Amino acid sequence: MTTPLLDCVNIERIVSDTLQLVEIPSPTGDSREVADHFAQLLAEAGCRVDRYEFLPNNPTLVAVFEGGLSGKTILFNGHLDTIPLAHSPARIENGRVYGRGANDMKGSLACIVEVIRVIRDSRDKLKGRLIIVANSLHESPGGRGEDLYALVENVNLQADAAVVMEGATRDCTIAQFGSATFEIVVKRNGEPSHQLYTPEGTPHPISVMAEIVRQLDERNEQLRLAYIEDIGYASYFVGAIQSGKFYNQHPNTAELAGVRRYGPETEYDDVERELRLLLDDIAWRNKVDILLKLQKVRDGYRIDKNDPAVHALVEAARKVRGIPLPAAGKKLVTDAGIFAKDLSIPTLCHGPDQSSAHADIEYVEIHELELSAKVYLQFIVEFGLLSE
Repeated sequence: MTTPLLDCVNIERIVSDTLQLVEIPSPTGDSREVADHFAQLLAEAGCRVDRYEFLPNNPTLVAVFEGGLSGKTILFNGHLDTIPLAHSPARIENGRVYGRGANDMKGSLACIVEVIRVIRDSRDKLKGRLIIVANSLHESPGGRGEDLYALVENVNLQADAAVVMEGATRDCTIAQFGSATFEIVVKRNGEPSHQLYTPEGTPHPISVMAEIVRQLDERNEQLRLAYIEDIGYASYFVGAIQSGKFYNQHPNTAELAGVRRYGPETEYDDVERELRLLLDDIAWRNKVDILLKLQKVRDGYRIDKNDPAVHALVEAARKVRGIPLPAAGKKLVTDAGIFAKDLSIPTLCHGPDQSSAHADIEYVEIHELELSAKVYLQFIVEFGLLSE
């Protein structure tokens, strides 16, 4: 049985707030205007809102809602930025809100504002407090959580549980891979030259890059011998290779880009060391320079499957959505790793179905918004901050 408070969730307000947020462009790199509007919504709902701008044009909001009684703290997180792809104007049509960011993830931000309103207007006192963190540098490659890392370093954030409001709808995420992007450049001495006038023995950057790809494939075979519980296998993935300008010109550079996914127990420094050793050996044997730019997207994490937060979310979804939430690990990247690994907060993910995230036509189902808001509210109940 769900709490009666769920009947107070006003989907029309959620839809209106979602539409207003989506109408404000916020591609990664400049979230000032949407942060202003979201801060206003939170303040009007009854939150104390602090605004930080550790990186210019990319605000981070920390809103606190307190109920007057002592108890636990739950942190809810969502990002304000969107991928930088154009989209048709925001609109409501056929039970959906369309627009860039509707699904990823302004709809979830609207949901948590409505949850605060419902609690504010209820007769039940909140036993503890809710923290809402809205960050601006999520969507890579433009953002890699820089503002959240700065927040963690400069602001004392403590919570008994956290919910990142995206990334899972029908399972309970208890682990995620870490992720790092890599760019590799192979360079030989000299300028590009005609194939027939290039001295014998001159290193060929494309051939060297082919060896790098072969070795990464061999490393993938090794990684597939070590299953990572709940998630799968770590990996290297090559997504782009570029070299040469003409069919018979011997190039002097080749470039490769890809992503390395690694387990929650693996440290980023070890990932970097492994790749640098592999490339240094190839460079020495082929008498070329190999440059590596490796950038962490997020670290992986794992939480205890028996943590009370896991039980609370599973129960909330069962009561609201009528479905079980099996424990699962994910290969995708969310900001949950920052809260779980850097702050040691048991962190879960839940939000509207993400099928249209990053799509040319992005939308969120209005029914999904309503269910997500009710799951958040029921989770607060299950975790002991509100009465049944």
